[in-house]
Amino acid sequence: MLEGRRRELPDHDRPKLYFAMRVARLDEIQEEALTRCLAPWNLVIADFNVLSVLRAAGAPYELRPTDLRNYLVRTSAGIANILKRLEQMNLVERIPDPVDKRSSWVRLTGDGIEVTEESIRAWNIAQEKMFADVDPQLAEQASDILRTILLAVGDNEPAAPASRQELAAPGRSPRSPRS
Repeated sequence: MLEGRRRELPDHDRPKLYFAMRVARLDEIQEEALTRCLAPWNLVIADFNVLSVLRAAGAPYELRPTDLRNYLVRTSAGIANILKRLEQMNLVERIPDPVDKRSSWVRLTGDGIEVTEESIRAWNIAQEKMFADVDPQLAEQASDILRTILLAVGDNEPAAPASRQELAAPGRSPRSPRS
C-alpha cells in the first residue's frame, strides 16, 4: 500500500503518515487478537479495559466511575453501559459512597478478580506469541519512542485515581482535586 501511495501520490510521501498508518495497522492486529483471546469469557475489549484498570488499582480493586471514564477516555454513558454489562455478568458491583451520596464506587467481585486475572494471563501469553520474533530491546526502544510521540501529540498520562481511603483522609473532601 505504501509503495502505491508513493507512486500515485508522491506529494503525500511523508514519513509521519507512514508511521501513523503502521501504528493503525498494529492496532488492528492487536484488536483482532485480543477479541479472540477474550471470547472464552464472553468479554469485549471495553469490558477487559475496565476490569484491567480496576485490578491494577490494587485491593480492594475499586474506583469511581468518573475515574474509569477519565482513565479510559470514555463518555459517562459509555462507562455506564460497560458497568451494567459487567454487573450482569457478576464481575463488578457498585457500592454507594458513604461520604458522597451522589456517587458510588465500582469494585471487582470475587468472580471479577478471577476472570480479570485469567484473561490478563491469556492476553500476556497471546502477546508473547505475537511478538516472539521482536527483539526485546527493540520493543523497549519502540515503546519509549511511542510514549514520546503520544506526549508530543497531547496524550497526557492521566493522574492516578485516588482510593477511597485517600479521599477520606482528614482535610480532603471527596471532590477535591488531587495534588
